[in-house]
Amino acid sequence: MEKNGQTVSVLDERNTVIGYTYPKRAKGLVKKRRAEFVSDSTIRLHRQCPTYENMEDIEMDQSKYITVNPRTWHKNPDRFDQNTGPYSNVSDPAVYERFMIDNPLAGAVTTLPRLTEVLSLGSWSWDFTSYIAGNIHELEPNSEYHFVFWLNGGENDRSDEVCRLQILFTDNPGIASRSEFGAGLHFCLNRGYIKPLKKYNGWEYYDIPFTSEQARYVQFQLVSHRAPMALMDAGSPDLYRDLPDMADPYENRRPQRHNIFFADGWPIDKWYSTANLKREEHKQPAAGNCPPFPDFVHNPQIHQTFGFGSRDWKQGVVDNIMEEIDIDDILEEVKQDILDGLDMDAIKKCVMDSIH
Repeated sequence: MEKNGQTVSVLDERNTVIGYTYPKRAKGLVKKRRAEFVSDSTIRLHRQCPTYENMEDIEMDQSKYITVNPRTWHKNPDRFDQNTGPYSNVSDPAVYERFMIDNPLAGAVTTLPRLTEVLSLGSWSWDFTSYIAGNIHELEPNSEYHFVFWLNGGENDRSDEVCRLQILFTDNPGIASRSEFGAGLHFCLNRGYIKPLKKYNGWEYYDIPFTSEQARYVQFQLVSHRAPMALMDAGSPDLYRDLPDMADPYENRRPQRHNIFFADGWPIDKWYSTANLKREEHKQPAAGNCPPFPDFVHNPQIHQTFGFGSRDWKQGVVDNIMEEIDIDDILEEVKQDILDGLDMDAIKKCVMDSIH
C-alpha cells in the first residue's frame, strides 16, 4: 500500500503499521538512527524517535523548505540561448547584484553568522523592469513545499511599484524564460497582500507554501519595478520561534517600508524620514478628552485676559490667534510639500522627450 507516493511502511515497536513515508525520508530516519530497516519497503521507528508518539509529525516532516541562495540567481531574458546560456543577452537592462552585509538577525538568533549574503535587484527607475530567476529544484510528487526568505524594500512612496514572486511548475529541466513564468503562480510581496510571519530590523520573513502536484521541477522568478528589493536566505519558522517582532513604529504613517538602499532605511530629506516623524510626534499634544470650551461671554477672567467685551469677543480671539501664526513659515511648509511631491526624474524625462 502507498499514500501519495509514500511507498515505505512505518512500524512501531510492536510491528504495527502507523503510517507511510517516502523512500528518501525513510533513509534519512535510518541515517539519523531514529529507525531501522525491516525490509526494502518497511522501517521500524525506535522508541526514542521524536516522531514516534504521533505519526502526524512524519506528515509534517514531508514539508520541505526551499530558500534563497544568492549565488544561484541570474538575469532572465525572454529568450534563452542553449549554447551560451542565460547571460547571453548583454543588453538586458535588468539590475541585480549580490553582496555581504551585517546580518540583521545576528545576536537575536545565536546560530546565525555575523555576516550574510543578500540578493539585491531592481532600482528606482521607471523605464525598465528587473527579472531575476532562481535555480531549478526537483520535486517529490504531491508534496507540500515552502519557499522561505527574508525580504527588505520593494516599495516606493508613490505606491506604483512591482514586487512580485513567480513560481513555475514544469517537467522541463531547462531554464524557463521570463514570459513562460506567466503560466505559474504569482505572489505580490508588497502593500500587505501577503502578511509576513515576522518583522525584524526592517526585514520581513515570508513563508510561501505550495504543493508540487505531479510536476517534476519548480523554478522561481522575482520581478522588481520602480523600487529595489533585497532577499536573504532563511530557515524554517521554528528557527525564529523566539525572535520577537520588531516592526517600524511609524509603519502606518510611512508610504513605503524600510529599504537598505538608505542608511536610515528611508530618505532623510522626505517628510516620512524617522527624524521628521519624531519631530512631528513631539509637537503633538498628549491624547485625552478635550476640556469644556469656556464661556467667553460670561467669564470675567476671559474678558480680562484677552482684553475685550462681550460684543467683540470673537474678533478678539481671531486677533490673538493671528498673532501666533507665522505666515512665512506656512508658505515655506506649503512650498516644501509641493517640491516633495514632484517627481523630478519624470519631469526631466518629459523635457528631454519634448526636445527630441
